[in-house]
Amino acid sequence: MPSVELRIADEFVEALAEVYSEHVLAGIEMALNSLKLFPESGSPRVRQSLIARYGEGLRQLVVSHFVIVYRYRSNTVDALALVYGPTIV
Repeated sequence: MPSVELRIADEFVEALAEVYSEHVLAGIEMALNSLKLFPESGSPRVRQSLIARYGEGLRQLVVSHFVIVYRYRSNTVDALALVYGPTIV
């Protein structure tokens, strides 16, 4: 299995700083680590507003009430945003 690099955008880090639940933080960390092994595990059904902001080719992974928005290509996962709210497209 090829090695996948995980890159985390500044915007993601800023949103992560607003999460105060240790349980949720641990879940987000676990999800990010799993993306290094299974980068296509997230759903390609992403809200149109997020596609408009970050472009095509996005995937999402849900942790508690948060959505990790990321893009996987060329053995790189870019964690772009951490969004609070429903996952309905």
